[in-house]
Amino acid sequence: MSDAQTAFFPGESDKAPVLMLHGTGGDETDLLPIASFLAPDSPKLGIRGRIHENGANRYFKHTDDGGFDLDNLSTETDWLLSTIVTESAKHGIDPKQLLVLGFSNGANVAAYAWLHKKAPFKTAILLHLMMLDPQASAANLNGVATFLTHGDVDPIVSSANFTGLRRQLTDAGAAVEAYTGHQSHQLTRAELSAAKTWLDKTGRLVLSH
Repeated sequence: MSDAQTAFFPGESDKAPVLMLHGTGGDETDLLPIASFLAPDSPKLGIRGRIHENGANRYFKHTDDGGFDLDNLSTETDWLLSTIVTESAKHGIDPKQLLVLGFSNGANVAAYAWLHKKAPFKTAILLHLMMLDPQASAANLNGVATFLTHGDVDPIVSSANFTGLRRQLTDAGAAVEAYTGHQSHQLTRAELSAAKTWLDKTGRLVLSH
């Protein structure tokens, strides 16, 4: 798509490709070091959010009062999913085999896509995400596996919010494993090591046929 800014890093054809979705202010290469730690041999695709707020790249807008613009969130999620299909075809990737790696804003849009859209991917590591829409979801996430992380002193994501999102995903049928660290809204070596342990245990780094 013409307005998509992306980056692709080739890898081994029998390894699950990683889709990198950055946090606020990041870009399409921001998560490459983490993706390389988690899945060193996998192809990697980054897609930059096309929203700009206060000079920062994002995947969706806030409202004037600081809440989430749910109409824009829906529109931008559709754009992101369409871009995923287009970029996957360009690089010979099966969208259903994608391992999504999302941080904060990028993790938020991935979880929303599962709960409220027809997202093709089945596996994700979602770091420091939050529930954007408390409405009940009719999604069927059987076959989905995800690893979620949260900081227990995070000023952005409350424990109640994180628990609510975890419940949304579980109620929809996803297999959810969660990690809570004594930390704020930043990444730690311990949580990334836990994510890698989970990913290796799932066996989803190797493509299924």
